Amino acid sequence: MNKFIFFQNAANDCMVYPVARLTGVEGEDDSLKFTFASSATGNDTVSVTIADDTDELLVMQAVAQLINKHPHSDGIIVIADDVNSVYAHTSMASVGAAA
Repeated sequence: MNKFIFFQNAANDCMVYPVARLTGVEGEDDSLKFTFASSATGNDTVSVTIADDTDELLVMQAVAQLINKHPHSDGIIVIADDVNSVYAHTSMASVGAAA
């Protein structure tokens, strides 16, 4: 079964990407930037805000563990969902729009 990464930043505004297209996660001062290969435009990025003074590596490890966790009954892995307040790590706070 294919796995997909899910982000939602508002009602009726969500993004789902195949895990296989995740090319990297970059930690910045108070956010993580997820980059996905896109056949149409080159790359898509989704930013997730994290709490100040959070160790980005700990958040990245939580995301990696969630992606590698088995089983996924529906194939959808929720990384950040602002509407339902579901996050891969407790220090995640909000999702930015895809760029």
